[in-house]
Amino acid sequence: MADRNSYHIRPATSTDDERVLRLMRSSFFRDEPLNIAVGLLDDVDTCPELEQFCLETLCDGLSLIAESPDGDVVGACLNGSLVPGHVDQMEAEAENCPNPKFRKILRLLAYLERRADVFGKFPEVGELLEIRIIAVDALWRGKGVATALLKQTKQVASELGFALIKVDCTSYFSALAMMKLNAQCVFSMKYADYCSPDSDEPVFKPEPPHTGVKTFVQIVPRDYVGALQKQYFEAIYR
Repeated sequence: MADRNSYHIRPATSTDDERVLRLMRSSFFRDEPLNIAVGLLDDVDTCPELEQFCLETLCDGLSLIAESPDGDVVGACLNGSLVPGHVDQMEAEAENCPNPKFRKILRLLAYLERRADVFGKFPEVGELLEIRIIAVDALWRGKGVATALLKQTKQVASELGFALIKVDCTSYFSALAMMKLNAQCVFSMKYADYCSPDSDEPVFKPEPPHTGVKTFVQIVPRDYVGALQKQYFEAIYR
């Protein structure tokens, strides 16, 4: 039986894709408040569009996994990079999404991007690291895995020269984790205030305590380690 107090964190590579997806299907896909609110997995085993979202993020080569002594992926932090001017593409991708349930989530993420306006608030930042999904296996929760992944993500951001980390927290617990790490909230919105253009009815009605969404940022201390370090992180996913 695996020791559930022992794990190590390392960069995710292309060979980890399927194991990461297995973790996501059993945890984040089913537990994330917005996924539950729209019934994303009602009568289906997975969401191909969300799987593709995960794989595209993994391709950025910035994600981390927590691995057990048995080699199981017990946690993952899926990270990507963002540059100014990306919101139009997010909105277009949302409208072109064939899954009406996942389309609602993509529309919200694009809406948050515009409202939070992180690049407008930090005009000196030309590229940031975005934490898009963090998930931990149910049997490994409460052991600091998520916190360790977040801290290591900050270290990766520092080593690669990112000046800022951003994360949209759609659940109460992810927002709490960012507050514990002293991240700065730059935008918040109650789900009750996010309605369809043609209705006063909220698009999402997650169960408490998930009452709203918050965008957090963390300024990253610079720790330039040279081109070889960056080349390593860019190469590990190939």
